[in-house]
Amino acid sequence: MPRERTYLRYQVYRSEARKRAAATFATLQRELEDRGIVDIDHSRVRFEAIDASAMNAYEEWLDPHFCWEEIIRWKAKEPMSFDLAIWFDHELCGLCFANPNQSRLRVKIVRLEGQPTNDHPLKSRIATLALTAVTHFALIIGSQQIEIQEPLAGAIPLYRQLGFEFDSEGRLVKHID
Repeated sequence: MPRERTYLRYQVYRSEARKRAAATFATLQRELEDRGIVDIDHSRVRFEAIDASAMNAYEEWLDPHFCWEEIIRWKAKEPMSFDLAIWFDHELCGLCFANPNQSRLRVKIVRLEGQPTNDHPLKSRIATLALTAVTHFALIIGSQQIEIQEPLAGAIPLYRQLGFEFDSEGRLVKHID
């Protein structure tokens, strides 16, 4: 019963984090439009759970770096985890799975991947979009840091641009303000 309550409580947290991420980008869209900057239509970006439709779309990806099928098992075992499918209209553009440590002081991004093709509409934006949603989740549960678990060497410069630094223990982390 306690595990079930934890799962339900965190289900609400996950949903709220996704809603807040969408609201963040809706606000950004309005600000950009007010300044006459046309970037992308953020109203067409959706933040959802990794579900059957996301997995079906993922199966169409050519040469993904990670095997995302195991995420379904991880979600079942980790009631406090945060999963995210990033869509542009009906196109799955990115996936993310994060998990807080037991103290909830740190949320680890375990996996983060954009669709491997070079022509999807959110190319070069997946890390920013995912980090926004994970940050909202971390704030909701009271975390103080976000950590990139086992970052790929080629992605480290991007994470640094997004505010991550290596701490004294060699973890790639970002403090949450």
